[in-house]
Amino acid sequence: MVAYGDELLQMARTRSDIVVLDADLLSDCGIEAFRAELPERFIECGIAEQHMVSAAGGMALRGLLPVVHSFACFLSTRANEHIYNNATERRKIIYTATLAGAVPGGPGHSHQSVRDISAIGSVPGLTAIEPCCEREARLAIRWAVERNDASTYLRFVNVPLDLPYSLPESYSLEVGRGVTLRQGSPRQAADVAIVGYGPVLMTAAWLAADELALEGVSVAVINLPWLNRIEDAWVRDVLGRFSTILTLDNHYVTLGQGVMVAAALARNGVRAEVRSLGLTDIPACGTNAEVLAHHGLDGPSIARAIKACIHTKSITG
Repeated sequence: MVAYGDELLQMARTRSDIVVLDADLLSDCGIEAFRAELPERFIECGIAEQHMVSAAGGMALRGLLPVVHSFACFLSTRANEHIYNNATERRKIIYTATLAGAVPGGPGHSHQSVRDISAIGSVPGLTAIEPCCEREARLAIRWAVERNDASTYLRFVNVPLDLPYSLPESYSLEVGRGVTLRQGSPRQAADVAIVGYGPVLMTAAWLAADELALEGVSVAVINLPWLNRIEDAWVRDVLGRFSTILTLDNHYVTLGQGVMVAAALARNGVRAEVRSLGLTDIPACGTNAEVLAHHGLDGPSIARAIKACIHTKSITG
């Protein structure tokens, strides 16, 4: 969140229309430096997401660019009606939702936001993104401010991780298009791809690919930060090369990103076997490792799922 907050502040120094609203979660949302430097454009709304989003709508109607902050579990649900009403006014607002996904698992399922993609994804004109690293977080807020003419929902996790991957030097955000973080073994063409988003899923996918590589199985790891947008040409050109695709969701499988990927593959005539991993029940509480393992979203679980896909294909193929 520090990288996100820093990039937002950099833009606000030259854009007087940016105003930040917060629901009493200053440090969790990475906006402490913004308040310190630009207090006249920082509004503390307290624990009142509905009021905050409605106020943002009024500000947008007056020509400001409100950037709204709260936990994903509260922002996407408590203020859902107000987010939709703002969309009907066709004014630009940025919604920054933190603590998204199944982990951290300690606070309990009231704070585990695993249905916000489905709650937000169909709002007209709203684009949802989850960055996979600090660099992509900077790109995402800059895209939302400078390149997107409509509203954006930025989904962030709040789990410290040592990321085993990095984005290509030439990478830029292009709507509906993902990026391959890992090509697979150079000596063996990858026939399997893992598609997901965000640092929790991409780290687990990378660890699964490491484990499978030791067994001679080559797996590509693809980051798709767009949670409700997917480009058909990218699906055909990139995902169309794989015969097996495993989608990951830090969210319920039902109406998560994986459903969108599967629909796009079918729409474009890509004949791949598609399996989806994600939550299917109320999220478990516990340590992060326990929660991810319980829901099959840690590295070993993902590796087992891929081996099961390969085994099934060898029997039926």
